[in-house]
Amino acid sequence: MPWKDKNCYNAKRHDKIKDWKKKGLKETKEFMNQIYEEYLRSEECELCGEPYSKHNRKNMEHNHETGEFRNICCHRCNLWKTDRVGKNITLCKKRNKYEVQIQRNYKSVLHKFCNTEEEGREMIDKFMIDNPHYFT
Repeated sequence: MPWKDKNCYNAKRHDKIKDWKKKGLKETKEFMNQIYEEYLRSEECELCGEPYSKHNRKNMEHNHETGEFRNICCHRCNLWKTDRVGKNITLCKKRNKYEVQIQRNYKSVLHKFCNTEEEGREMIDKFMIDNPHYFT
């Protein structure tokens, strides 16, 4: 539907919802409107609590398999959702040290060495507690 005034509320809502549908969101029309209102009111990420910025904008986050809406979150958290990228956590002994490595989408997120296996497990646990949105 072409809009004469691209700045009007209905035009922006229509375009945003159309974009979400293209990306795979499958919800009822009424719920889509509720999601849009929530999207407008959202000032910080529902997962990490960071305020949105020009460099970390807000996103509608949904399950890519079912199309079900989950929440409004920042771009960074949206990229780390596990239904789109896998995670790989390793703890292995190399010579006399233990190597801890956490990878997401083939990129290293954490790569450190420690003296004992227990220290390595603690490091992984701490990372998972400090960054829960990476593992949801």
